Amino acid sequence: MRVLRDWGTGAGALIAVIALILDGTAPEHHAAWMSLAGFGALLFVGGLVLNRGRIAAGLRGRTVRAASASVGYTLTVLAVVVLANFLSVRHHHRFDLTENKQFSLSEQTIKVLGGLPRDVTMTIFSRETDPGYAKLKDLLDEYKYRTSRLAVHLLDPDKNPGEVKRYNVTELGTIVVESGKQESRITTSDEEALTNALIKVTSDKERVVYFTTGHGEHDINDSGRDGLSALKGVMEKQNYVVKPLVLNQGVPADASALVVPGARKPLLDAEVKMMHGYIDGGGRLFLAQDPAADPGLGSLLAEFGASVRKDVIIDKVSQLFGGDARIPMVAPDGYDRSHPITKSFDFQTMFPLASSIDVKEPAPAGVTATKLAHTSDLSWGETSEQEIQSGRIRLDEGADTRGPLTIAAAFESKTETAKPAAADAAGAAPKPDRASRLVLFGDSDFMSNNYFNAGGNGDLALSGIAWLVEQGELISIRPKGSTPRVVILSPAQVFYYFWTIVAVAPILIAAVGVTIWWRRKRL
Repeated sequence: MRVLRDWGTGAGALIAVIALILDGTAPEHHAAWMSLAGFGALLFVGGLVLNRGRIAAGLRGRTVRAASASVGYTLTVLAVVVLANFLSVRHHHRFDLTENKQFSLSEQTIKVLGGLPRDVTMTIFSRETDPGYAKLKDLLDEYKYRTSRLAVHLLDPDKNPGEVKRYNVTELGTIVVESGKQESRITTSDEEALTNALIKVTSDKERVVYFTTGHGEHDINDSGRDGLSALKGVMEKQNYVVKPLVLNQGVPADASALVVPGARKPLLDAEVKMMHGYIDGGGRLFLAQDPAADPGLGSLLAEFGASVRKDVIIDKVSQLFGGDARIPMVAPDGYDRSHPITKSFDFQTMFPLASSIDVKEPAPAGVTATKLAHTSDLSWGETSEQEIQSGRIRLDEGADTRGPLTIAAAFESKTETAKPAAADAAGAAPKPDRASRLVLFGDSDFMSNNYFNAGGNGDLALSGIAWLVEQGELISIRPKGSTPRVVILSPAQVFYYFWTIVAVAPILIAAVGVTIWWRRKRL
């Protein structure tokens, strides 16, 4: 009894713990280990019973009460931590505290993920040791956090040769995106490429956008400063089919939208008639008209209650930022927040040599007009070509129009004005039940290669086209790469930081250390 009283509690606990550990390592002897654990438990309980007097006396001591309070505090903290973790798992949310939100998904990606019509599978052939693997995994975690329709499989090509052969993968880092019968393959693992692949495999309808040619317009295949190859490239990544169009051949029946990108010469009468037929049949038109250029579509614009003034916008705000007053800028607060195109547009845009747009109020019957963007109060529409050429520009009351000036507008007409004869001449079947839409800009250079990536220029043009073809998930800001943070120091700043951080600080630390050592040595 004395041995059981002195050693039973400790020995029993030790035997029970060892038995449970052995059961985990050798489960095939489960019965034996459980019997040993039961024997240990009996020793433990027997020791407690024989020592009940000591235990009761000890529990009444001050030390035990203090220890109990500490244990209680510890258990309370643990309970709060466990509860917080439980709630964070059930109600998960991520915060991006970086200035440019470089770890957050773009608005467009969030829209695409939230509107996925069916399940999508991503198969990534990459090794864990490959450069960029960790970054790609974090990005895909963000994608999966936003939708339950996305399944991601990360496969090591060396460990999965069967899958490599099945998908016919020949390049490391290949990403296969599948949905239904659609498949897209990419080798670039950034957000833009992944989102465009999702759009491609979930878009069942082919959207064909035609760009007119033959009147001095910007060329979609031109990679020079005035070309539109940058716009075309992004559109094709978003699963658009982009084609040039000679208007005298008629507007094809498969046209989702028609773009007139800065025609310098007037359209022929027959071509204008075709345009009327296309719009009256529920067509969608993106018209970008430059100053001193008249494509001859004034009568078509009049049906929507719009016209392009014969002026050049002068904006003193551009001069305040060191720019040219003939390149007006539209700040984020210069956009109409009620329209889908500019509802969440928060980027500054610039329009080199632009004309102002006059929107009739009230709009014609059946037409909804929205002034998408306007210039600052310090702008005006200059009508004197002589002043523009000389550079001595001033506001002439009565002749010039004071700002703010409308530089972009959107129109929708639900009036059934389809004219079968005109529609047949245009080469497209009339669509009287479909509302016709028009996006009008007083400038075409803003979406050229030279200005496409300036501020939000490219995003604005793409959002206008997306609204025309009713592809709402693309009316947003495209995914962008991270912007490097660069600090430029002057020679004086370099001298200061070198001596304070590299030279003086280490010397002071060393001196303090030597002083402390010397004082302790003398004690």
